Amino acid sequence: MSKNDKPKPKPHYAPALQRGLHEVSHQVEAMHRAIAGKTFGALKQVPVVAQPAALIESIHDAVSTGIHAAVRLGNRGLLNLAGRAESALASDAPPGRRESGVRAAINGVFGDHVAANGEALATPMQFFERGKTAPVAIEHLKLRHHRVCIFLHGLACDEHCWTPDDESDQPDYGARVLADFGYTPLYLRYNTGLPIADNAAAFAEQMESLVAARPDIEEFLLIGHSMGGLVARSAFWQAAGAEWLTRVRMLICLGSPQLGSPLERLGMITNRVLDSFDVTAPIGAIARRRSAGIRDLHDGIGSDEGQDPPDIELRFLGATIAEDSDSTLGKLVGDGLVTPDSALAERTRANVARAQLGGLGHMAMLHDARVWQQIRTWIGEGYVPAA
Repeated sequence: MSKNDKPKPKPHYAPALQRGLHEVSHQVEAMHRAIAGKTFGALKQVPVVAQPAALIESIHDAVSTGIHAAVRLGNRGLLNLAGRAESALASDAPPGRRESGVRAAINGVFGDHVAANGEALATPMQFFERGKTAPVAIEHLKLRHHRVCIFLHGLACDEHCWTPDDESDQPDYGARVLADFGYTPLYLRYNTGLPIADNAAAFAEQMESLVAARPDIEEFLLIGHSMGGLVARSAFWQAAGAEWLTRVRMLICLGSPQLGSPLERLGMITNRVLDSFDVTAPIGAIARRRSAGIRDLHDGIGSDEGQDPPDIELRFLGATIAEDSDSTLGKLVGDGLVTPDSALAERTRANVARAQLGGLGHMAMLHDARVWQQIRTWIGEGYVPAA
């Protein structure tokens, strides 16, 4: 084995969980101290019990410190054992759908932290073919008509989210774009906990490498769900003038929070409230540990941050859980995570078309007959069949 062929470290959940539990334990201890401090502080203001209260407080602090230290020690020992067992069971085989989903969720919430720690658990950005567990070998990719459709998943998901269950009659968009239009589907997997701008830069590099390896690809269609649409659009802004951009025909965004998500804004407000009180500040510290990717959803990518390429067709699809998408409830709640004004980004200056559906939730947009019909309509407009 050469120096360049060193085996890659295997992802382990135990070390990441150990660090997380260690931090949570410290924050719980801080909250415990804050609550006890207020109680003992009040007692020490009473002359008769001031001295006994101070003595009891010192004993309490010593005991509670010991208890929390013992809990952390116990967690460390237990998770060290789990780590050794995990290493013993580790395999060189690619992770299956279930394990990949667990990693995607962890990366969505803490992806920037696991990446900063250099853990193998951090998800690298890679392309996959439909139903395959190993990354695609681009040079061997079979193309039907020199056209490729790339699917970009949303927060805390991976490429499997685009594939409906085998027993389901829901539409598989990847299979449909291949059958109806001859686009070979490729699925991007990436660490959704990283900043959107970082993922966009990495995606632009991946696209440039893809074009260099396969110059026979004549046209790209991009379909992004939620955060995936933001990553693609941000990549356009960062890669102005790049060769791969000249081959992108259209970007379809499904429920992408172009102008931000109200849930993350609520999260920021909640954080400020928690930080305002000694007792709840430790909870606020835990909440602030959510990933940069999640925090980026506070504002989305806005409408004035960059310039959308005028030759690329942008198609924004929004949804509301209310049957009447124009109702007050529909406008206020949207698809449960993204409101229509954000998904449709009315202020965007570009080659844009928009559509909105009622009675549809955020995740349901991944496998819905009406969504596919709208995608199909957009692709079909101006579509030139291969010779």
